Amino acid sequence: MKRRLTIIALLLALCVSLYFVNSGSHAAPAAQTWEYKFEYKCDEKKANALAADGWELVNMGVTSFNSLAAVHCSFKRAK
Repeated sequence: MKRRLTIIALLLALCVSLYFVNSGSHAAPAAQTWEYKFEYKCDEKKANALAADGWELVNMGVTSFNSLAAVHCSFKRAK
C-alpha cells in the first residue's frame, strides 16, 4: 500500500512538472492591430492602388441621391 502511494505521488509530481514545463513554451500570440481607411467615391482604380499598398477591402456601400450614386469603401491593413 505504501509503495502504491509512493508511485502515485511520483506520477503526480511528474505530470505537474511536465505541465509547467510545457505551459511556458506556448505563450499566447500577440494581438493583431489594424489601421483603417475609409474612401468616399471609391472606384476600381483607387481600390486597386490601395490594394497594391497592402490595404484589404472589407466593406462597400452605395449612397444614391437624385439618380447620382457614390460607392463608399472601407479598407484595413495590419499595423
